[in-house]
Amino acid sequence: MKRFLFAGMILIGLLAAACSSSPASDSAADPGNGSTSGETVSDGVATGSGTSVLIDDLRAQRMRSASVALPDGRVLVTGGNQPQFAAGAVKTAEVWAEGPEVWEFTEDMVDERFAHAMVVLKDGRVLAAGGRDIKNTGTNHAEVWDPATGNWTALADMNEAHESFVMVTMDDGRVFVAGGSNRDYAPTAIAEIYDPAANTWTLIGGMSTDRIWHTGTLLSDGRVLIVGGGDPDGPYLKNTEIYDPAQDTWFSAGDLTVGRTQHSATLLKDGRVLVVGGRGKRQTSEIYDPADNSWGDMADMIEPRSEHASILLPDGRVLIAGGTGSRTSIESWDPGTNSWSLVGDLVIGRYRHLAELLTDGRIIVMGGNGAEGILAKSEIFSIGIGAEVEAAVRTGTADAQVATPVAEVEVIEEPTPDPDAVVIDLFEGPLEAPIDSVGGGDANQVPTGQPVRLHIGELVVSPSLSTGLGAEFIEVVSDTRCATGVPCDDPGEVAIVVLIRQLDFEFGTTTLILRGDQTLPSVKKIGKFSVALIAVDPALAGDSSDPIATLAIVEWKRPR
Repeated sequence: MKRFLFAGMILIGLLAAACSSSPASDSAADPGNGSTSGETVSDGVATGSGTSVLIDDLRAQRMRSASVALPDGRVLVTGGNQPQFAAGAVKTAEVWAEGPEVWEFTEDMVDERFAHAMVVLKDGRVLAAGGRDIKNTGTNHAEVWDPATGNWTALADMNEAHESFVMVTMDDGRVFVAGGSNRDYAPTAIAEIYDPAANTWTLIGGMSTDRIWHTGTLLSDGRVLIVGGGDPDGPYLKNTEIYDPAQDTWFSAGDLTVGRTQHSATLLKDGRVLVVGGRGKRQTSEIYDPADNSWGDMADMIEPRSEHASILLPDGRVLIAGGTGSRTSIESWDPGTNSWSLVGDLVIGRYRHLAELLTDGRIIVMGGNGAEGILAKSEIFSIGIGAEVEAAVRTGTADAQVATPVAEVEVIEEPTPDPDAVVIDLFEGPLEAPIDSVGGGDANQVPTGQPVRLHIGELVVSPSLSTGLGAEFIEVVSDTRCATGVPCDDPGEVAIVVLIRQLDFEFGTTTLILRGDQTLPSVKKIGKFSVALIAVDPALAGDSSDPIATLAIVEWKRPR
């Protein structure tokens, strides 16, 4: 196993040793202009809070609309739900420009649509496709907008309707589409590719499972990472996979720690992908590393979020704004320290909104749902990004996707690990003595750290389903441990499946493994709480068809 001793902080993008600062001060939020507070800049990275200011309203209220930042600095917003068409869709489109900083209608789309997707093509035109139409029915129609004329033109139809799906412009100029719900409101695994040169859609091999509300991220090597998904009422998918256009093949990218839907996935400057939040009060974040096709836990956000906005800042930080519950707070993740910081507030709390990074480093936030219903309110959030980075951004010399320099590390060689070995996290905290399940199908509600001996189908809850987690023992997947009293060279291991719950939500299942020679419980992090597996025994009467798993809900953080 290799251990890495970091010799210094990860260098971020274009940051330099020189830095600038502004006095740190706080001022009250002005409901007319936004919230402001002071900023300081250290080592080229801004710390403290930013400022959000209301700007010109959208010409129409919009929710579940789509937006893109254009190469010329403008922002295009299309479609969505409006109050008078809450069950259907509209086809209006509008453009924001940095000079006058106002919204102006452009030509209407050919078709009404919401929950659709838009991407900028390599030639600068904008492709809009899918979503639901004026009858609230899934559509397979596609069209293109020309920024030079402001006109829309109908394109060839997709092979299948897609709503709440992913659409990505690939490196070769073709456009990848996958998943979403179809005309019958059912999630689909169908994937297809659009060729702008030929104006054709071609079906490719589908994903491994049906998905909706998932994310699709173009990796630095040209492949596409698909993460999670699922109906907002559950279950949420942990499964992830990658499409490789060079080989026209799908590969498994492993499982998330927990199932996620309505989350965000952001490509970092070093090529990794940060996945954040999701339905079910997800506060956790985790990161995908394509170099070794692995997932790792990151620090928890300050607040749980779903249906939020995620933006990669020019200095390499990730900004998260708003979210379900009409949140106003904005926080940022620093890849150098793996830490989250509150950096300001939106003037208007919102979710299902849009956000785009402007060419000058500011973030424009638009529409969505808020306390007042569907919103037309727009605002711009400004935050310091370090003096030299900021100068590069404002002069147009910064590249928002440059590779982050790799940190200098000292590599200590140790024996090469078994590539098939499974890493098991161990819980070293205190636990009470195990107690028997109450039986009768009732949940065992106990304090955290209290192990309960469960039969298959029984549930332990700590501290409650509204404030903690529930873990249901589903089945024993395998058991290769030595029989009691029989000597053997390999102690073996037992693997069980546990279903994770909170309130009426089912987060999905997870597998826990306990080795035969293990003296400490295994633990699986779910969020603030984790599930610990202490023991798996045959039934007290010796009936191996009725195993007993001793489980506990604990508070645990992986050592870093």
